[in-house]
Amino acid sequence: MLAAMDPELRDAFLEEWATACARLAVAPGDARALSTLRGLCDAPGAESLRRHIGQAAPAALAAMAEALLRPGQTAASVLIIDDSPTMRRILREIMAEDRAFTVLGEAADGEAGLAAMATLQPALTLLDIEMPVLDGLGVLRRWALRGPGLVLVVSSSAQAGGAVALEALRLGAAGVVAKPSGALSLDMADRRGAALLLAARGVLGLPHAA
Repeated sequence: MLAAMDPELRDAFLEEWATACARLAVAPGDARALSTLRGLCDAPGAESLRRHIGQAAPAALAAMAEALLRPGQTAASVLIIDDSPTMRRILREIMAEDRAFTVLGEAADGEAGLAAMATLQPALTLLDIEMPVLDGLGVLRRWALRGPGLVLVVSSSAQAGGAVALEALRLGAAGVVAKPSGALSLDMADRRGAALLLAARGVLGLPHAA
């Protein structure tokens, strides 16, 4: 993995990545900057970042690279959008179990979620589907225009292979995972809690936890 790179080589990779992201922040369609990022993804261990090029905002791309290259020093930023206070707490506690992530904030509906995404610029948003004001699919439609970071749908209504899950993926979600079960007792041995962390690492291109 890139975490095992020689420190000087790793620092050079991160510096070049950040420079390309800065160019994209000024000119989102900068072909040279995108070409640089794709080229960097050919480095051993960096291939998992390639599928995110063109999906994520520049700030989120930089955060992904730094989280991958400097594990333990920089955590990937996370936003939780879910109308259930209990589920937001559960998701927050699950993410806190993995030092690769830090939860920046929460939102209780889609409109508030979009505002939080714009303000916080999270590397990853955990998004519910069934919510008041604006549902998860509505969030994805508006986020797809120029929203930050990547989105992982966490929903009991988006069953794998079902119409809702397929529509979420079509709109740009990086993945779909079932909500953790056992609403009032957080058990990290619970398969769905572990599946959420695995999916979150996977969409960000982070190595699996030891």
